[in-house]
Amino acid sequence: MARLHIRSGVNPDEPDVPVVTLRVDPEGSPGERAVARLGDHCYEGDGVLFLSQTDGWAEHTLDGHRLTVDIAVFPSALGRTGADPEAFPDRSTADPEAVLILRAETEVEPELYARAVPATAVFTGTPDRALDDTLAADDGWPVLLGPRPRSEAAAGRAVRPVEPVAREIALER
Repeated sequence: MARLHIRSGVNPDEPDVPVVTLRVDPEGSPGERAVARLGDHCYEGDGVLFLSQTDGWAEHTLDGHRLTVDIAVFPSALGRTGADPEAFPDRSTADPEAVLILRAETEVEPELYARAVPATAVFTGTPDRALDDTLAADDGWPVLLGPRPRSEAAAGRAVRPVEPVAREIALER
């Protein structure tokens, strides 16, 4: 089961800035396995792997204290992970050609979320592994997913305004 958190201290250059973190099990659900395999198709940055926004992104929706993160990927990128795009019937509100491969939810303090960077850091790890242990491990770089492309929000949904990721986020490992 994917685990969603917001926590500070992930980025050593900005230790007080919260980061939305998603931990997926590489042996978990089909969506988790696909997200875990996206790292094989990213480009390397400063201690992180970046998924091109032309391949996919993370959509954040805050409803009161409930944060929902949907991982959206274009079928061509999803196919490179070995997953069948037809197995994922839900579509992105930002671009209906992109499929939603994973949804994770958690309760958050809206004030904390408002201070978080607009990207999502994806780590792989088994469900029994604590997030702190995952962050401290030196067993691979996280995948950094940018925000959804700019578009009109779906009617009736409170969607966080999208701000371009102006700088790379070096995540502590």
